[in-house]
Amino acid sequence: MLFGKKADASQGLTAYEENRSFVYALGSPSPHLVRRVVIVKPSTLVIEDETLAESENDNVLCLDSESKPEVSGRRVHIDVGDRQLVWETLAPRESNYHISHQPPDGPAPEKYVMQLIAPGVTRFLHVLCVNSRSGQASWSPHFELSQEASDWRLRVSTGNRVFRLTLPSPVVSPGEIAISDTKGKTLMARRPLPSGILPHGLEGIRLLDRWDADYRGQTPPVWDIGRPADELQRIVREGIVHACRVVDLGCGSGTDAIYLASQGFDVTAIDISPTALGQAEEKARKAGVSVRWVLADVLAPPHLESFDFIYDRGCYHNVRDQSLTAYIETVRRLSHPGTKFLLLSARRDETAAADAPGVTEEELRFDFHSLFDVESLREIKLETNRTSVSPPGWSAFMLRNTDP
Repeated sequence: MLFGKKADASQGLTAYEENRSFVYALGSPSPHLVRRVVIVKPSTLVIEDETLAESENDNVLCLDSESKPEVSGRRVHIDVGDRQLVWETLAPRESNYHISHQPPDGPAPEKYVMQLIAPGVTRFLHVLCVNSRSGQASWSPHFELSQEASDWRLRVSTGNRVFRLTLPSPVVSPGEIAISDTKGKTLMARRPLPSGILPHGLEGIRLLDRWDADYRGQTPPVWDIGRPADELQRIVREGIVHACRVVDLGCGSGTDAIYLASQGFDVTAIDISPTALGQAEEKARKAGVSVRWVLADVLAPPHLESFDFIYDRGCYHNVRDQSLTAYIETVRRLSHPGTKFLLLSARRDETAAADAPGVTEEELRFDFHSLFDVESLREIKLETNRTSVSPPGWSAFMLRNTDP
């Protein structure tokens, strides 16, 4: 409904997340419009529109209804059965509403069309909520909007929870979200909103929760060693890779990405765990470095320019059984001829059981042979934060060949 009238509305989406407390979507209903929607459960919608062409500026959001909208100041009330829809435009404040009436036409009922009029404005922020009108206590969320530089900061209070949204231009960044109760207790620490389409539906939510849970405990997951990986430091120290544009696949809480940024690299870091990326952002702020953190599925990343260096510590062998084809397509899209690739993976000996973790040398070479030349392949011990745990691993350094 929000992203076009086609049955398959997902074609217009570029980012999507289903969370137990909210739903986030970003997409383009038309070539000249970018729309961001945050559904704050149970019944509040935050809708942001940014137009990309002046010809589209006058009427951005419109609503059709069979009952006449009632305008009261900056709020509009529309009765729908025993419910009432409340619409308020928070930005721009100088906008006006235009209501037109369409009489009945044969079997079609009469209809009212309400449009927002704000000539010359390119960015809009609306909130819509649903209230009960029949015998139940009616309530409305409370909104506070402020601006810091080009970022909107929106506070939505829904009775027992407070949502804090940081909304840069949707063309620039997806923004951030944090949730607390009314007494200030943190229910969800500040974390980024998604840049890609995350696994969704009941199974998708369970998967995301499982992957994220590792970072919500009192102790970090076993692979989070709190320092840059030895192999990564080695190739930087020896000058095998120099400062360039790099993407870190499955960056976790960001230690390696922050190290690369401190060495002068232009770093983009991707992970599917919002809690991990929230921790990574905080660590980067303390370190005084800049990293582009991307909340996305490595198997379905958003559109990004190709990189000169790809780094993967532990992602490949975890997603290989899920979809090797999707992973190979990701590294193809993110690389160009000459791209360097450091892959640190779990190693499985040829004599081990077929269901043992990791990959064999034959499997690793075969998986990448169509895209990359293996410059070196070394047996290593994968580092963990437990002295008694050092599983066997591979350090593969590869070079992207010409397009197949």
